[in-house]
Amino acid sequence: MSKRLTVLFLSFATIIAYGYALGGLGSYAMGVPKPFPIAAGLVGGTVCALLALKIWKLYLIEIEKEDGEKNNPPEE
Repeated sequence: MSKRLTVLFLSFATIIAYGYALGGLGSYAMGVPKPFPIAAGLVGGTVCALLALKIWKLYLIEIEKEDGEKNNPPEE
Protein backbone atom coordinates (compact mmCIF):
# COMPACT_ATOMS: atom_id res chain seq x y z
CA MET A 1 0.00 0.00 0.00
CA SER A 2 1.21 3.47 -0.78
CA LYS A 3 2.59 5.58 2.05
CA ARG A 4 0.28 8.41 1.04
CA LEU A 5 -2.77 6.18 1.31
CA THR A 6 -1.61 4.85 4.68
CA VAL A 7 -1.22 8.39 5.99
CA LEU A 8 -4.70 9.23 4.71
CA PHE A 9 -6.26 6.29 6.57
CA LEU A 10 -4.31 7.09 9.73
CA SER A 11 -5.51 10.69 9.54
CA PHE A 12 -9.11 9.49 9.29
CA ALA A 13 -8.52 7.18 12.25
CA THR A 14 -7.13 10.11 14.24
CA ILE A 15 -10.22 12.21 13.63
CA ILE A 16 -12.53 9.29 14.46
CA ALA A 17 -10.64 8.45 17.67
CA TYR A 18 -10.69 12.06 18.88
CA GLY A 19 -14.41 12.18 18.07
CA TYR A 20 -14.83 9.06 20.19
CA ALA A 21 -13.09 10.88 23.05
CA LEU A 22 -15.44 13.85 22.63
CA GLY A 23 -18.39 11.47 22.71
CA GLY A 24 -17.10 10.06 25.99
CA LEU A 25 -16.77 13.57 27.32
CA GLY A 26 -20.38 14.21 26.32
CA SER A 27 -21.44 11.30 28.51
CA TYR A 28 -20.56 13.45 31.53
CA ALA A 29 -23.11 16.03 30.37
CA MET A 30 -25.76 13.29 30.17
CA GLY A 31 -25.05 12.23 33.75
CA VAL A 32 -23.53 8.85 32.90
CA PRO A 33 -19.76 9.36 33.18
CA LYS A 34 -17.66 6.97 31.10
CA PRO A 35 -13.92 7.69 31.35
CA PHE A 36 -12.82 4.70 29.20
CA PRO A 37 -13.97 6.16 25.84
CA ILE A 38 -12.19 9.41 26.65
CA ALA A 39 -8.91 7.67 27.45
CA ALA A 40 -9.19 5.24 24.53
CA GLY A 41 -9.99 8.04 22.08
CA LEU A 42 -7.15 10.25 23.25
CA VAL A 43 -4.58 7.45 23.27
CA GLY A 44 -5.73 5.97 19.96
CA GLY A 45 -5.93 9.35 18.25
CA THR A 46 -2.51 10.40 19.45
CA VAL A 47 -0.90 7.10 18.41
CA CYS A 48 -2.48 7.30 14.94
CA ALA A 49 -1.41 10.93 14.55
CA LEU A 50 2.19 10.23 15.55
CA LEU A 51 2.35 7.20 13.27
CA ALA A 52 0.95 9.21 10.36
CA LEU A 53 3.53 11.95 10.91
CA LYS A 54 6.37 9.43 11.07
CA ILE A 55 5.28 7.72 7.84
CA TRP A 56 4.82 11.08 6.11
CA LYS A 57 8.33 12.15 7.13
CA LEU A 58 9.74 8.91 5.67
CA TYR A 59 7.78 9.56 2.47
CA LEU A 60 9.16 13.10 2.18
CA ILE A 61 12.72 11.84 2.63
CA GLU A 62 12.09 9.27 -0.10
CA ILE A 63 10.69 11.94 -2.47
CA GLU A 64 13.63 14.26 -1.75
CA LYS A 65 16.09 11.45 -2.55
CA GLU A 66 14.33 10.67 -5.85
CA ASP A 67 14.23 14.37 -6.76
CA GLY A 68 17.94 14.71 -6.04
CA GLU A 69 18.74 11.74 -8.26
CA LYS A 70 16.62 13.15 -11.08
CA ASN A 71 18.17 16.62 -10.98
CA ASN A 72 21.74 15.43 -10.47
CA PRO A 73 22.35 12.25 -12.49
CA PRO A 74 25.52 10.37 -11.58
CA GLU A 75 28.49 11.31 -13.75
CA GLU A 76 30.66 8.59 -15.23
